[in-house]
Amino acid sequence: MSRMESNSPGSIATRYRDGITARLAAITATQQAAINAAAQLCFEQIKHDRLIHVYGVGGHSYVGSEEFFFRAGGLANISPMFEPSLSLAGGGQKSTMLERMENIGDKIVKAHHLGPDNLLIITSAYGINACSIDAALEAKRRGCKVIGISSVEFAENTPRDFVARHSCAKNLGEIVDVIIDNHIPHGETLIDLPGYPQRVGGTCNILACFCINWLVMETIDLCRKHGVEPPVWKSANTIGGDEHNRQYLEKYTPRVKAL
Repeated sequence: MSRMESNSPGSIATRYRDGITARLAAITATQQAAINAAAQLCFEQIKHDRLIHVYGVGGHSYVGSEEFFFRAGGLANISPMFEPSLSLAGGGQKSTMLERMENIGDKIVKAHHLGPDNLLIITSAYGINACSIDAALEAKRRGCKVIGISSVEFAENTPRDFVARHSCAKNLGEIVDVIIDNHIPHGETLIDLPGYPQRVGGTCNILACFCINWLVMETIDLCRKHGVEPPVWKSANTIGGDEHNRQYLEKYTPRVKAL
C-alpha cells in the first residue's frame, strides 16, 4: 500500500501529536491554581449578573475572543471587544502593524466603558505586543480585574527592546491579576523537518483554546457547586438548541454589543 493510501499516521503527524500532547500535559500539570483563581473571578461576575469582557489582540490571538463567544458549551455572558481592523480578515500585514502600535488597545477598553466592577480577559499568544499591553494597563487604571492567557516562555525569551513591544517593556503577566500560561513555545512552532531551516507546526490556537475551554468549564463547575445557574449556550444545530438559547438572547442582546 502506498503512503497516500495508508491510514496509519506518518512520522510528522505522530511528532506533531506528541509535541502538542506534551504541551497540553504541561499546562494541566502547572496551571490548575491559575485556572482556579481565574474561574473564581468569572464566577463572581456570573453571581452578580455581570458580563465577562474578552479581548483577543491581533492575528491569531483574535481567535481567543471568538472561542469564548457564542459557542456551544460556552458562557452566554461573554462580551467580546472585537476590533475588526486587528483581525486577519482585515488584512494580515495591517493586523501585525496595528497590534504593535500603542494608543489602540487603551481606546478599545475606553470604548467599552470598563470600570471597577468589570472583568477583562486578554488572550495574547505571546504577551508582549503593544496593543495587548496598552489594554491591560488601561483596564488596571480603571480598576478592573484582568486575566491574561499567554505564553510566559515566549515573553521571557523575547528581548525587552524587541520592536513589537510596548514602550514600558513589560510582559502581560507582569500587569494582570492572573496569568494563565498557555505554554506556547518561543517561535510558536514545534517540528523540525530534515534539511529545512525553520520549524513548522503552529501551536497557539490549539493551546490557547484548551486553556479557554478549561477556564469556562471550571467556572461552570464553580457555579454548580455554589448553587448558581450558569448561563451556558447549547448548539443551535441540535434539537431544542434554539429554544434553550432564546432565554439568553433575550437577556444579553441588549447588553452585549456583538450579539
